[in-house]
Amino acid sequence: MKRPFVLLLLLIVTTGMAYSAYRASVVRVGRQTDGSFIVATGQHIEPGSIAFDGRPIDLAISPEGKYVAVLNQRDVFLVTEAGIVPDSAVFILPKKRNAAGFHGIAWNPDGKHLYASTSLGYVQELRLADTRLELGRKLQAKPAGAKGDPGPGGMTLTRDGKRLFVTAANRNAVAEIDTVTGEWKREWKVQNIPFEVRLSEDEATAIVSNWGGRLPQPGDETAESVDVPVVIDPRGVASTGTVTLIDRRSGSSVAIEVGLHPSGLCVQRNSVYVANAGSDSISEINIAGRSVARNIPIRWGGLKLFGSMPNALAVYGSTLYACNGGDNAICEIDLPSGKVRGHRPAGFFPTGIAIGKDGKTAFVVNTKGNGSVAKTVLGKTGNAHDFQGTVSVIDLSPKIEDATARVAQLNIWPNSARGLRPNLPVYRGAIKHILYIIKENRTYDQVFGDLPQGDGDPKLCSMGERLTPNHRALATEFTLFDNTYVSGTNSGEGHQWATEAICNDYVERYYSGYSRTYPDDGDDPMAIASSGFIWDAAAKKGKTVRVYGEMANIDKAEFIPKPKSWLDTWNDRKNGTHKYRTVAHTSIAGLQKYLHPEYLYWPLLISDQHRADMFIEEYTQRSKEDKVPNLLIMSLPCDHTEGTDPTYPKPASMIADNDLALGRIVDAVSHSPQWKDTCVFVIEDDAQSGPDHIDGHRTVCLAISPYTRRKFVDSSFQTQISLLRSIEMMLGLDPMNKFDATAIPFTACFMNEPDLTPYAVKPNKIPLDDMNPPKTALTGRARFYAEKSIGLDWSAPDRADEHWLNRIVWHSLNGDRPYEDGRRAE
Repeated sequence: MKRPFVLLLLLIVTTGMAYSAYRASVVRVGRQTDGSFIVATGQHIEPGSIAFDGRPIDLAISPEGKYVAVLNQRDVFLVTEAGIVPDSAVFILPKKRNAAGFHGIAWNPDGKHLYASTSLGYVQELRLADTRLELGRKLQAKPAGAKGDPGPGGMTLTRDGKRLFVTAANRNAVAEIDTVTGEWKREWKVQNIPFEVRLSEDEATAIVSNWGGRLPQPGDETAESVDVPVVIDPRGVASTGTVTLIDRRSGSSVAIEVGLHPSGLCVQRNSVYVANAGSDSISEINIAGRSVARNIPIRWGGLKLFGSMPNALAVYGSTLYACNGGDNAICEIDLPSGKVRGHRPAGFFPTGIAIGKDGKTAFVVNTKGNGSVAKTVLGKTGNAHDFQGTVSVIDLSPKIEDATARVAQLNIWPNSARGLRPNLPVYRGAIKHILYIIKENRTYDQVFGDLPQGDGDPKLCSMGERLTPNHRALATEFTLFDNTYVSGTNSGEGHQWATEAICNDYVERYYSGYSRTYPDDGDDPMAIASSGFIWDAAAKKGKTVRVYGEMANIDKAEFIPKPKSWLDTWNDRKNGTHKYRTVAHTSIAGLQKYLHPEYLYWPLLISDQHRADMFIEEYTQRSKEDKVPNLLIMSLPCDHTEGTDPTYPKPASMIADNDLALGRIVDAVSHSPQWKDTCVFVIEDDAQSGPDHIDGHRTVCLAISPYTRRKFVDSSFQTQISLLRSIEMMLGLDPMNKFDATAIPFTACFMNEPDLTPYAVKPNKIPLDDMNPPKTALTGRARFYAEKSIGLDWSAPDRADEHWLNRIVWHSLNGDRPYEDGRRAE
């Protein structure tokens, strides 16, 4: 009688063991068993770099070659080939999270002083005392009395160390500073958004790369990058790049056209080499001749799409070395022939390089290092901001052919040559319409962490069934994705990845300080990759497009009249009084014709029910006319919440609002005649606003269609880029750049035969208008967090400090339970 029980127990045990073995074999973001790392773009990073907490941006080797100084987010420290020099670090802005500028650190030739650009608009002098760095003077990069942040960046010094030249990106100028007295002496006017400055070998000429290109001329179409008008193409992309040569004696200057986003410079004899990060090329300028001598494209094999993003240079002998941010590699170029010899692996998005005195070693700083693993490598829950920066110490002697093959493997470049097109109906013409919904900032564990069929941590699931019945139903009725990742860190990066499948050099560099830009709403043409947006790719193939809120300008969003509070617009909708009208705008030239004129991305003064109303009304009409666009893109942002601000609903209500809106939208689409050939993709723009036990980039993702497997769990490794590649393949679009060209599309979740059963929206389980109480009604931690919430900037996504926002929302949903209490074994 006991035998059936024993057999059942054995079956349960063996099934559990098999399931555990399967889970262990699944590829995930983070540190791998061999010590390497997989990052949220799907790229692999080799082990062995010098690792530390933070997101560094630049480095400089000391005159005698003994030390390399690293400009990190908040501090500067020294490294050697052996590692970080103990106790060498100095915090350049102790009370601020992000201190570093977008670029700029240099040694004085005396070897005793060091200069670093900061995000607060001045250059910090540092002194070397034995093996320690100490704070020195604050040097101004603008005239006395001038207002605003000059945006200090790249810098160089004269051989005698008495003059420091610093680019002032926000003044279109280069500042000259007397290092003896510490006084600002003069500035040299250049062109748009200067990045780097170098001196010719005779020091007679100052050479400046203008990141934003030439000054506008009559008839040029322009868009503002902060307050600088930048020349753009019809898509809205910054379309010029220049280098200014300044005669220091006469003050005369000449601007020379080069590639897009000219950034790093390197001088050798009568030539200056320019890294064109927006064109994947190197320009060589003849200094005496004031002209471009040649352009060197950076390519691998037949993969000619944009994405390498060379942004920093070094030269030794006849070899030029380029930091290719997108390739996670340094590129070796033979100068006599102008040919690319090959690539060597570095870390995640390298942004600075120095060659050792003997030419045998390269020191490379990687701004994203090993990815967001600073906590997960310790067995703790992760957040997207937990960066572990690195310095790669690269031996330049191994065969470049072998190193290049390794770089190709780490970047999965061979995928592009294989023409990956799965033999599934969704990729063979069955899908004619895509609805792509981009939400705001949640991790997988926050929403799905307690679903037993997925790899979640229930302790981290604060937005489960009670708040998100539609998310749960869609994930369980269709496919649950428990191994999908956003590729960016926050909204400034996330919306670029979500719509472009790439984040360009300009955005990656400004992460460390965000002193100039935060382009989540498309308000900066410099942030747009030269490969363009997904809607540009669709239009190129003759597909119809409609965009709801995505990349709609926040500062230009209009309410007519302006409501006093969220309740005003809520009651207006509920009562059908139509007192308030909204007007949406975009700063992106190529998007304007597709943008819904009333659908706002931000602010959150309207609920997601209001957004769903607008979409469903228009969709229903176009469905009846059989004119549903091929590509519909929607921002659905209220899961961001407004913390415990008493003029807004509680976080629970705003998350429930977002959930109900999603359910209503999918219900409407799935009951339409177009459902038979439609796929709805849903993902967050980023996942920074919460913890996750796997990685801070793991997120909520849905793929909903008649061809989606029902009651299925897809643990395939996928990213935002995979999602965009799936959209491209479904609609027959060309890849935009090398990231989406090499990404593997969603496959396991799709089946051959359609199931046309529509989705039925699930009602909300809590009120959507349950307002946060005034702080006077609160005590203890609740009052503390309410006061914190009121003091934050809620005018746009991520202007509120994410450290406090995450804790405010956690406390609102979980009470006094400690934040991030989930832990896992190492």
